[in-house]
Amino acid sequence: MAGAGGENEAIIIHQARWLVPITGPVLAGGAVATRAGRILAVGPAAAVRAQVQAAPAPVRCFDHGDGVILPGLVNTHTHLEFTALAGAIPPQDSLPSWLAAAMAGYGSLAPAALDQGIRQGIRALRRFGTALVAEVSNTGRSLPWLEAGGLAFHYFYECLGFDLLHDGPLATDFPFLADPRLAGLPVSAAAHAPYSVSGPLLRRLAAWNRTRQRPGSVHLAEAPEELRFLRHGDGPLRDLLVQRGRWYEGYTPPGCSPAVFLERLGFWQGPCLAVHGVCLTGEDRQVLARRGVFLALCPRSNQHTGVGWPQVAALYRAGVPLTLGTDSLASTPDFNLFQEIKLLSEICPDLPPAAFLAMATWNGAVALGRQQDFGSISPGRQAALLFLPLPEGAELWSGLLAAGVQGQIYWLTPAGKEMVDGT
Repeated sequence: MAGAGGENEAIIIHQARWLVPITGPVLAGGAVATRAGRILAVGPAAAVRAQVQAAPAPVRCFDHGDGVILPGLVNTHTHLEFTALAGAIPPQDSLPSWLAAAMAGYGSLAPAALDQGIRQGIRALRRFGTALVAEVSNTGRSLPWLEAGGLAFHYFYECLGFDLLHDGPLATDFPFLADPRLAGLPVSAAAHAPYSVSGPLLRRLAAWNRTRQRPGSVHLAEAPEELRFLRHGDGPLRDLLVQRGRWYEGYTPPGCSPAVFLERLGFWQGPCLAVHGVCLTGEDRQVLARRGVFLALCPRSNQHTGVGWPQVAALYRAGVPLTLGTDSLASTPDFNLFQEIKLLSEICPDLPPAAFLAMATWNGAVALGRQQDFGSISPGRQAALLFLPLPEGAELWSGLLAAGVQGQIYWLTPAGKEMVDGT
């Protein structure tokens, strides 16, 4: 138990009808012992109590009864700066339409509204059980709020520049990345998408992350218009680039699908998180699986933006490692990952429930390089633990999902359990 905090600091034991460690078998009557914010032991309740009873520290036990103990969730894709647009962007029939509406709405927001939305978004993430979030921003505005907000995060600073064709230092075009403070923060350089970032810039972003051993991120194959643009260089996305002043004459489309295009550029050579993947081809899936690229699924957002359903079963069979995200409140009603799990389980009922829960926990932690702290209930990891009550006699997986969807989500603390206020 060395390194688990002061010897006299209290050991806290939480037990319940079920404990789901994620990386180990489900435990009936399981318990987890924690001290100083770290997990000491996991196992059957009697065995955990016996393991810690010799420790020179007081022990407090909480039996939470009929329910499930889980690790805190990992949300691998959000845009907190769009939180102030909650409910303001109606469902669209295509991604270009949604992009136009979202950009117009975002441009109308006052700075105070943006900041208030970010703070509300952080609280809402905690309310729905998120312990670690991957935030995407092309302004940096949400970073100080995350630093102060008590929620673990990885920050993807998103770069756009379809007309940036040189190979100079990345900070030349994106001064945010020159800030020396970033060396001590979990910050990566992210590409927006293959249709909004030039080939040279995609290479520069990948190199910046590899040098610093940080994961990259990119929206990938989100809509059929993206495939059309990469194959033919025309369509609504070309029109959008022209309107934004980013188009350049002389562009030659690569004539291939998105993941194959990034493979040719060497973008997948380091750890990376792709997002959406609704329109991936079979060859794309093979590329992602071979390279070990994680794919963040955001199915509710995909429906709102009119792009369709992710091909979950095909991705799973191909061996693409999957995570879950909610995207922004401009395209989804809340930050509840259990709602994403519910929708995916309806799309793909043949996958085991445990697979969806792993997407929202362990897979996400691994994708962000944070598996030493998050994603499972294992000794040494952070004691970021959830409790979801079950109706008497309820089956584990259906009861767990029902409680999560209804927002019956509690954080386990040294004082017992509490439900976070998300307002």
